Amino acid sequence: MNVREWIRASQAILFEASILPAIVGTAVAIHAGAQFDGLWFALILISLVGIQAGANLSKGYYEGRNRSAPPASPGSWFAFDSSAARNLTADPRDVVRLGRACFGIGAGAGLLLVFLTRNPVLLAFGLAGAVLAWSYSSPPLQLSYRGIGEISTFFAFGPIMTIGATIAFGGAGLSESALASVVLGFLAAAISFARYFPNRTEDVSKGKRTPVTILGLERAREVFFGLLLAPLPIGIVSYVGRRGGGILWMLAVLGAYLVIARIFPEPRTTARFEGVIAGTIAAHVIVALSIVLDFAIGL
Repeated sequence: MNVREWIRASQAILFEASILPAIVGTAVAIHAGAQFDGLWFALILISLVGIQAGANLSKGYYEGRNRSAPPASPGSWFAFDSSAARNLTADPRDVVRLGRACFGIGAGAGLLLVFLTRNPVLLAFGLAGAVLAWSYSSPPLQLSYRGIGEISTFFAFGPIMTIGATIAFGGAGLSESALASVVLGFLAAAISFARYFPNRTEDVSKGKRTPVTILGLERAREVFFGLLLAPLPIGIVSYVGRRGGGILWMLAVLGAYLVIARIFPEPRTTARFEGVIAGTIAAHVIVALSIVLDFAIGL
């Protein structure tokens, strides 16, 4: 078994999109006076990463079955490689079986957390997140094929994960968590959006309706940068209204926009989009950690 290829097929580089909302939501609750519990936090992480890994492997399996066009990003760790999961085993269904096992582990950890916290609201958040994660690329909904996958990404990796972590620790600081969740949701949607650019030719050949295939490269570029900048006006209004906007994370959003705008390729080449995707992932990481730091030092 090639462990490295299994890790790539699970798109493990994107696990930060689950881990950081949990960290931010937990940090907000603790800042508001909640008591930290290491077991609860571990179960949150296992649940979120397990469900995301299951959904990612499922996506690799179902998209890999369609061989009407060659993969646009073979060997990539950042762009989606539709062939990454296809040849891992003699029986390709082993990929979706492992995906279901990861999904089951994540769901089991979530249910154990609900039992320990005795919080039925947390159960509702968990169910909603699991449905959105699974339906992104898996039948019957396959939202990413219908041009609306980023809506599910926004909610799953923003409000559901961030606010869900805060609720797991009792719900203290809920309004601050809601603000942070919107910021992280927009940036998670931007990551998903960026990954469509290098695969646009493959997606067109497969009849996959993504924002890039629907809007075209130039208009999609404008929407992508709109997603990157969307948190800024929300943060400014919140900061002026003394609701905890946070200075550091807003500077991080602006800095990320300037860097990614500079490296966004004008020539229509696939390889150079790797930097755009990597930069968007890095922006999500830096902004999330800046939110935590903003709370820690009171900005």
